[in-house]
Amino acid sequence: MVVILLVVWWLRWTPRGVEWVTLLLFGAVGLSYLSSILFRTPPYQAGCDGLCPGWWGFPLLTHRVETGGIVFFDPMSFVRNAFFYYAVLLAFGGLIAWLGRRFRWSARSWKKRFFFILLVIVLPLATLPLWVSPPQPQPFGPEQRLVINAARDWRWQLGLRSFMDRRLALEDVRPAPDGEHQRVCFRIYTWFYLPYGHAYIDMEPEGVRAVTGDEIPLSESCWTQP
Repeated sequence: MVVILLVVWWLRWTPRGVEWVTLLLFGAVGLSYLSSILFRTPPYQAGCDGLCPGWWGFPLLTHRVETGGIVFFDPMSFVRNAFFYYAVLLAFGGLIAWLGRRFRWSARSWKKRFFFILLVIVLPLATLPLWVSPPQPQPFGPEQRLVINAARDWRWQLGLRSFMDRRLALEDVRPAPDGEHQRVCFRIYTWFYLPYGHAYIDMEPEGVRAVTGDEIPLSESCWTQP
């Protein structure tokens, strides 16, 4: 219903409405595919009895990842995910079009157009990780407390947060290789929701303070680190 109303608004708003709604539809399909690349949750143990399947995609999954690492494409969920992005693009694009008309885009200099794009488009997209949480397992009880403390210690006790680190998304909680501590693994997202590394933190058995931690590339695994 939301998509239909937004499409009608676009068709009435501009003579080129058909072109815009078609272009945005292809953009939504592209974003649904892109989400399967940016947002990946591998099979995990946190909050599960054994090993739970993982998934790709956001906010709806586009692929299912079985415990053996086999990936299955879910076409119906991919389409639903694309329709979500279609509604977002129609609404966000409509807001930009309305603001651009109020701004008198065609009468402005290229410098003012640049600052308009920076303020209205680039800045909201860049800061999305600060406001919307990415997909991640949802542990509870002691594991949830462990994850919260690990994220806190990553920033404050270990002091490993950098300017590029905008959001930590949990991947799993498992015993550390030394067998004495619990290891928490995060996926690190930077501006524009771009993933650029993993963070692993080894916690005391009580789960209060971090013992050690480090940042590693996405190509490496938290569970192979000494």
